[in-house]
Amino acid sequence: MGGGGKETFAMTDVTPNEARMPEDAAVTVTNADTLRAMASPIRMRILGTLRVNGEQTVGSISEQLGEAPGAISYHLGQLARVGLVEKVRSPDGDRRKSWWKACQTAVRLGNSEEKNSADKAKAMDLFRRSAALSYEMAYERFLDRLPELPREWADSCTSDDHVLNLTAEEMCLMIEELNEVVRRWQIKAGMHGDDELGVEPVALILQAFRWFRKESADFAYGPIGDLKSVGGTGKTSETRHGRNSEIILAIRRVRFLVYR
Repeated sequence: MGGGGKETFAMTDVTPNEARMPEDAAVTVTNADTLRAMASPIRMRILGTLRVNGEQTVGSISEQLGEAPGAISYHLGQLARVGLVEKVRSPDGDRRKSWWKACQTAVRLGNSEEKNSADKAKAMDLFRRSAALSYEMAYERFLDRLPELPREWADSCTSDDHVLNLTAEEMCLMIEELNEVVRRWQIKAGMHGDDELGVEPVALILQAFRWFRKESADFAYGPIGDLKSVGGTGKTSETRHGRNSEIILAIRRVRFLVYR
């Protein structure tokens, strides 16, 4: 998230070479159709893979993400429909391979004339929940690989959270200061060569939001993170992926980890 109400999603998010790319390499999304197209953890992973690793074939993406090539092709088509990815010419001239690239380094959520529409609100909510789920899944992949990491990488990674008493204005100022720190490190990261020894992709997740001590009166979590309606509200049940979803969605703040 950025100051002034802007939210940026790139890891979905950050490419190692982002500091070397032009300012307009990030796209500001204002319409419900694009938000719905992105509101899928697998599509967010596809975008992240293309942003981090550059142009890829369907087969390469399939192998990295462990998804069927047909499924990858379908999701790429949905992302291409809203201008987030596009096909590119095969570098070796082999037309049997389908090569793709990401069109932007990151996605920013912006205001639009649709901001009061129920459709836009639903799409925005779905996208944010999908992004939260993607962050959870990325951290779990890191934890799965943690025992294999060299000691220096395992010791350098961290995960912290804090609850602060602030005004809305103070919160915006804090986020701006944190973003300035990130921008300085983006510049430094952009100075590394693509194959420089010892350099690895690192994920930084920054979230700041109002802290609520209790769950909504309308919903309660089941034993494995299922979100269920209670109190006869008639709202539709929704299933959350993974362990401790209620904790991760509520209090995840800043994380530094190896992005693999």
